[in-house]
Amino acid sequence: MVQPRYASLLLITASQDTAAQFARLLPAERFAPEYSVCSALEAPFVLRQSVFDVVVIDDSVSDADGPELASAAAASGTNVLMLADSERFEAVAAYAEEHGFMALPSPVDPTLLRQSLGMMASASARLRELEEQAESLKAKMEELRLVDRAKLILVQQFKMTEKDAHRFIEKKAMDRCVKRSVIAQRIIRTYQ
Repeated sequence: MVQPRYASLLLITASQDTAAQFARLLPAERFAPEYSVCSALEAPFVLRQSVFDVVVIDDSVSDADGPELASAAAASGTNVLMLADSERFEAVAAYAEEHGFMALPSPVDPTLLRQSLGMMASASARLRELEEQAESLKAKMEELRLVDRAKLILVQQFKMTEKDAHRFIEKKAMDRCVKRSVIAQRIIRTYQ
């Protein structure tokens, strides 16, 4: 059976009561049973040390720190949700829109919170998949670039056709059980 992929979460709050209430609202099927809780003072250090799928900032942090923390976390590519009390919500929501994070009024409707966290976790998972695909494509492009360079060297140095140069690199890679890029790098180092 495949283990479910839990999303990592950081709750930034000054209130242990809020942390306890949040634990009851957190969708257990989506988030790890263990999640991190820290204060606004600890938050910059924690955010530098670890990567989280979702960061939730409670309005119990000081007025100035909350939106700035949210903005900094969002700028690093993290999905951020700030819970703002009803008196400050409009201002925080406007700031959130400008700085790329989400704001909800506090106290928050449990269903809305679960939906928001679920959507943010899904967005984070999709982003991670896209980053992995981009890295894979980047590696393939680098391999193609190296192989093309090595083929050019073989064509120039040994008067091979491009097809023969390609076949030569493929065969050497298969014979030695290595990637084509390894053979291409050896050719480039040897003949340049």
